Amino acid sequence: MTPRTSRILIVALSTVLVASVMGCGIIGKVQSVANAVKTLGDMADRLKAADNLTYTAKYNVDGADPVTVSQQPPNSAIIGKDGRFIVTPDATFLCSTEKAVLTCQKSPSVGADQVGAQDASLIAGIAGQGFISPELALGLILAASVVPGAKVEQSNKTIAGQKSLCATASNLDAAASPGDTSGPKEFSVCVADSGVLTSFTGTDGDGSHKGITMTSFSTTADATAFAPPPGAKIVDVTQLASPK
Repeated sequence: MTPRTSRILIVALSTVLVASVMGCGIIGKVQSVANAVKTLGDMADRLKAADNLTYTAKYNVDGADPVTVSQQPPNSAIIGKDGRFIVTPDATFLCSTEKAVLTCQKSPSVGADQVGAQDASLIAGIAGQGFISPELALGLILAASVVPGAKVEQSNKTIAGQKSLCATASNLDAAASPGDTSGPKEFSVCVADSGVLTSFTGTDGDGSHKGITMTSFSTTADATAFAPPPGAKIVDVTQLASPK
């Protein structure tokens, strides 16, 4: 999704929201909708800017071990303590230790921009449930903007030496069904000027907390990150599956 496309989608969304608000006769809320749209547009532009960036970033993940994210277009890798998820133009690898043997499933690659919900689940198995991609972060902010009573605010922080734009969404449980605690109550995402995700923190309706925070960043990447570890057993598959 290009920055221009993101803007078009966000402007279209804002038009619907403003029409709805005015139809209800609540003119005072139009400005808050406009502010949310601007924040989303700024975040979209930044997140897309990272697509062509070469970098290595390390993150602390709540409830899990630290994770390293490396990218050297068109290659990318997410590396956890006991496994890694690698995307290259030729193949996608999911590496983990199975029965004391380091094994890498190898499937045809669909490209980093085509990673689906199933792959996102596999990544969570490597990086931890608190790990979140920039695309998912943007999606959460976009979804938050249509929640009745939700608040979306913008701020600036410096994380791991990276100046970052942050968007915070709160009061999201206002749209939840009675007794439903599965959705987020509030969350905040921060994106560096370069477009790299620097932080995500969130609280679910049940009060549980999840999040990641960047601890280091460099504009280089080790080529070995985009290949299975030496000595790993390679298994060709048509579709990646969670390790047994």
